Amino acid sequence: MNNKKNIIVTSGPTNERIDAVMKITNMSTGALGAIVADELLKEEELGKLYYISPKLAYKPRNKSKKLELVQIESALELLKALKDIITNNDIYGVVHSAAVGDYYGEYAITGEQLASLIANEVYNKEFDKDELEKVILDVIKNPDIIMDNTHKISSYQDNLMVKLGLTPKVISSIKEFDPNIKLIGFKLLDGVSKEELLNVASKLREKNKADYIVANDLSRIGHGKHYATIINENGIYSECESKDEISKSLRKILFK
Repeated sequence: MNNKKNIIVTSGPTNERIDAVMKITNMSTGALGAIVADELLKEEELGKLYYISPKLAYKPRNKSKKLELVQIESALELLKALKDIITNNDIYGVVHSAAVGDYYGEYAITGEQLASLIANEVYNKEFDKDELEKVILDVIKNPDIIMDNTHKISSYQDNLMVKLGLTPKVISSIKEFDPNIKLIGFKLLDGVSKEELLNVASKLREKNKADYIVANDLSRIGHGKHYATIINENGIYSECESKDEISKSLRKILFK
């Protein structure tokens, strides 16, 4: 009987393209995810570890044969990679530490182009205030002219505007792919009280049917320290002061 456990670790930021060279990203480096992966790779009961991250994020130092690197960039690519791996393999747990961006670049347009489109829609027409707002919003949502995002936008383009769209909520899909997966999510806030941080993390855990959430406060990360509180359905599971302590706690959760 094979008692080995296959684990997925997602790590680093997602990158959403605006044009051929510009992108929307965040400050995540994937350092914590890489440390977690290295800790899990020490485990004898580990079968395979799928490490999903963008190209420039930190990678595990351990080059074990149990490790498979999966490169993604966007939130949609991350979601697809998770679905493919989970539906085609027996996955025991997912450590979803990737910092998935909330927005992607839906389109780019110049102020002049947008102004012209709006003017064409409203010129010599009579609208009340509510109708006018709707017409303008419809143009903004679906302009007839947008800039080509497969090429580099000119460095000298004045009045450039980028419309942002919402990325998919990746964590909410993981249990849909397999409800039996042990899901560990992460929540990062900045400069909030511990009570508020744990309250938000608890709601995230319940909403996405996660088993554990690692709650972080950005203001308490740095100078070799990474304070975090890991919660489950019973409340606080453990409190950590470093990335190493977090990784050891997660190994215990997955292989206890």
